[in-house]
Amino acid sequence: MSGARLIVVSEREHTFFDVVEGQPVKIGRAPDNDIIIKDDMASRRHCVIERDAAGDLRVRDMKSFNGTYLNERRIRDEALQLWDALRIGRTKMFLVERGDAPPAPLAPPGEESTTDAAGAEAEAAAADEKQMSATRTMEAGAAELLANKDVRRVIEDLLRREREDVERETARRLRDESAPAVLASLDGLVARARRFGPADGGGDFFDVFLEPDHADELFVSLGTVSGVGTAACVAASAARHTLRGVGTARADGPKDVCDLAREVLARTLHPGSAVSLLLGRVSREGRVQLGALGGTGVLQWHAATEKLEVLRAPSRRDEEAPRSVSVETTLKSGDRLLLCSDGAGALRRAGDNDALGLERLSAAFREVVGQPPKELVGRLAAQFEEFTGGVPDRDATVAVVALA
Repeated sequence: MSGARLIVVSEREHTFFDVVEGQPVKIGRAPDNDIIIKDDMASRRHCVIERDAAGDLRVRDMKSFNGTYLNERRIRDEALQLWDALRIGRTKMFLVERGDAPPAPLAPPGEESTTDAAGAEAEAAAADEKQMSATRTMEAGAAELLANKDVRRVIEDLLRREREDVERETARRLRDESAPAVLASLDGLVARARRFGPADGGGDFFDVFLEPDHADELFVSLGTVSGVGTAACVAASAARHTLRGVGTARADGPKDVCDLAREVLARTLHPGSAVSLLLGRVSREGRVQLGALGGTGVLQWHAATEKLEVLRAPSRRDEEAPRSVSVETTLKSGDRLLLCSDGAGALRRAGDNDALGLERLSAAFREVVGQPPKELVGRLAAQFEEFTGGVPDRDATVAVVALA
């Protein structure tokens, strides 16, 4: 390798900087750095690239405020290898191999002039021209380097993967932070819910809440909005709040509430979005009223008879979306009521067409039905993970209701 070169890609420009043997590369916002980052997320003296005792390149963070990221991992002092991606704020740098001789180095900032006062103005003008010429040379060199198909392909692939990582992390945070902070409780009733799915999230949601005009009832809801990633997480949050708002504002039964919520969502979500909804009202005495549409399902374990009853089988939401139903049942001591999104039946391994299905879901439920609700939903999620091998193709959400 004849040398190393940093390709600098920012929102405003792209350029390069050749790493010279034995000379550290100072990076930051201040004008006396070797690489000046025009980024308000960069510190004045952000980081430095230098060689260690063995002659290998390392990047060292200079206690920057927003941190230095190497291949999207925040670092303090790490080795720097070819094709590593260095990020400072919104500015990215890629270390590549230099095959050509570097352009003539610029005079170090702040170097004292040996010209007398009479020639200072001419020297300043010459220095400005030299700086501009060097900048034009660097920009032209960077453009030529980026025009290389192999180099551009590698950089575009790195940038694409970085965007995907950011999208996944944003979706994950939206998914986690849009869930209810606290699940409501009611004396005599216990309700717990759990969502399982891809790291980038999806359109599932759940909620457990109280309604002021129904002091003796606990409301439990869950559902799905079609889509993946950030858009689906935002749509799921909108669906959860819509169902909750309609459910607490109207005295209608759960089926009518679900129908009305679907009408509202049809006018607010992206055209073509498929929606599954389930809303349950459970009294202290165990009387249950449920409204369901789309692919949501309801299963009940009867402790007295040790039998599992499928009150509504989970299915693909596009198969059942036009039909809403009302379900009524009664919970007794030891019974478990399982509410699930369409994903609980349609869950697959990534790239595999073999769905979990009602039979496997029922078997999984039977295995854990004796557990308290919190442990029950946790163990179901663990079985989902085992079935998918940790690579699910969609979200699956379950809620369990039981008499305390």
